[in-house]
Amino acid sequence: MEDKKIVMKFGGSSVSTTERIKDVAQLIIHRKEKYNHIIVVVSAMGDTTDNLLSLANRLSKQPYNKEIDMLLSSGEIVSASLLAMHLIDLGYPAQSFTGFQAGLKTRGQHRKSQIENINPNKILEALSLDKIVIVAGFQGMNAEGEITTLGRGGSDTSAVALAAKLNARCEIYTDVAGIYTVDPRIRPNAKKLKQINYEEALEMANLGAKVIAARSVELAAKYNVPLYIALNTGNVEGTCISNKEEKLMSENMEEILLTNISKIDDVLMVNLENLEKIDKNVIHCFVELADANINVDLLNQMLLKDHHPAVSFTAHQEDKDGIITILDKLEFDYLMVENLSKVSIIGSDMRHQVGVAAEAFRVFVEEDIPYYMVSTSDISISYVVDTENAKQLINAFADRFGL
Repeated sequence: MEDKKIVMKFGGSSVSTTERIKDVAQLIIHRKEKYNHIIVVVSAMGDTTDNLLSLANRLSKQPYNKEIDMLLSSGEIVSASLLAMHLIDLGYPAQSFTGFQAGLKTRGQHRKSQIENINPNKILEALSLDKIVIVAGFQGMNAEGEITTLGRGGSDTSAVALAAKLNARCEIYTDVAGIYTVDPRIRPNAKKLKQINYEEALEMANLGAKVIAARSVELAAKYNVPLYIALNTGNVEGTCISNKEEKLMSENMEEILLTNISKIDDVLMVNLENLEKIDKNVIHCFVELADANINVDLLNQMLLKDHHPAVSFTAHQEDKDGIITILDKLEFDYLMVENLSKVSIIGSDMRHQVGVAAEAFRVFVEEDIPYYMVSTSDISISYVVDTENAKQLINAFADRFGL
């Protein structure tokens, strides 16, 4: 048996029923054969978080975020205590902890706080007594002694942070069998990736892949925490994320090798029209959007032949009303295009390969698919297209690049 620690994280679908909690317990017991120090991080059962928010909204027109955090934190605590009870009944000493008891100290706003530090003393004490430690994810306590929650991907973040602090491997179990080249719901024959690097995983998370939250990958990369994403049954090989990287060898050594195609839906594109010049009003527009917490994703500015500027940007569809309010106040002429998606091709080899964009544009020509905007990074190219064409484009890209 390895004298090493392992952090195992289970999402809401993995602990959604008592039967699934029993399955999780069996997987933990199986890992106990190899690791003698196990820390488990759990999310709330199934739809518990959504149900709790629904209750809050029935009783309050504008629920106070401090109280929302108190309410939502109870979901993970229920999962942790139930799992600990069952493990004890099976003859395996276990102890459940709230985020605060586990030593997670937070800072920032309620409902989207950050982990400032972790005091692991209570966890280490329990591990020294050969207990399996069960931690309620998604939560911690700030300097004022208030319970706070960590926002989207919070339980993953809790798990990675604990693994970093305890110098442990981190395994994240979910309802998918790993990370694929393409979402299997779009392309059933997509290939599963055995191993990818942090950079690619982070780019995928930022560009629409929902298997793991971007902030968790950032934290893992910062502290060099090996991640393993796998199916919650534990009987299927998953995907490793680390600095190490295995390159697939193609029959054609000069063939373009990409890693993933990701998609983000509900994209809204805004074109500012009839601009005479880029004046303070345009600059002020983006300042006001930021002040309203509206995230501008892609931004394109160019000078037309008559030297009049053209400015376009994208945002999430849910921000439409807020954007309209700001543009109307600033008296802009504008055109909005809805029902768009951002489709991205990703691969760290892209920075060393030529011809990727050319091959992608050939796909657009052959498939007769129009696009609105293009954005590039060192390891990705993103295209904004009509949502009705996104699936066709993804499959065409997958065929062209062998994904």
